Amino acid sequence: MQKSKLNTTLNGLKDFLHQCRRVLMISRKPTRQEYITISKVTGLGICLLGFVGFVIHVPITYLKALIKP
Repeated sequence: MQKSKLNTTLNGLKDFLHQCRRVLMISRKPTRQEYITISKVTGLGICLLGFVGFVIHVPITYLKALIKP
């Protein structure tokens, strides 16, 4: 029973490593233009999240000031 469980685990690990190898074989380094585009999108996302946090923070701070003088 233990041997079959070990074989199953080893086969799963072997399949995972095979899939990782396949991904690494087809992946490539991004071009400069792709890198710049990814950086812009990431920066825009960070700014958007910061803005949403600010929009949530300001009313809460204002309401706290009204409740506790």
